[in-house]
Amino acid sequence: MNKTEIDEKNTYKPETCENVYEKDFLTKLFDLQFLYVDETCKIEFNVEDFMHNPLHVLHGGVIAFILDTAMGHLCKKEIGTAVTVEMKVQYFKGVSAGKLTCEAKFLKKGRSIQFLESKMTDSEGNLLAMATGTFAKI
Repeated sequence: MNKTEIDEKNTYKPETCENVYEKDFLTKLFDLQFLYVDETCKIEFNVEDFMHNPLHVLHGGVIAFILDTAMGHLCKKEIGTAVTVEMKVQYFKGVSAGKLTCEAKFLKKGRSIQFLESKMTDSEGNLLAMATGTFAKI
C-alpha cells in the first residue's frame, strides 16, 4: 500500500461514517463489497498490507471479523437485526494478497436463534477459513 492509499484510508474517521449496515467505519476501512442472492451474503475484498499480521499474511482477527460480518449482515437482510451469540472459526490456509470472497448462508432459521455458516475463499476457489455461528434476533 502506498502513501496515497494510506492517506485515503485515514479519511475514514468514525465520526464521518454512518452507524448502519454496509456504511460503518470497518466496512469502509476494509472496502467490503456486499451482494445478497438466494438467502446468502457474499462479501468481496482485496487483501491489503495493513491487514497483515507480523508473518505478512492476512490476520486471523480480520478473517474472523469478515466471516462474522457476512453472517450478521445476512441475518439483518433476511430476518432483522441479530447479534452473535457464539462463533467458531477454522483456519485452513494463509494468504498474503489477492481478492477474497466470503459467503454466508443459513444452516437453520429459528424464531429467535439462527444458525449460520460462512466460508472464505481465494480467487481460485481454495477454502481459506470458515466459521459457524449462532445469532440471536433482537
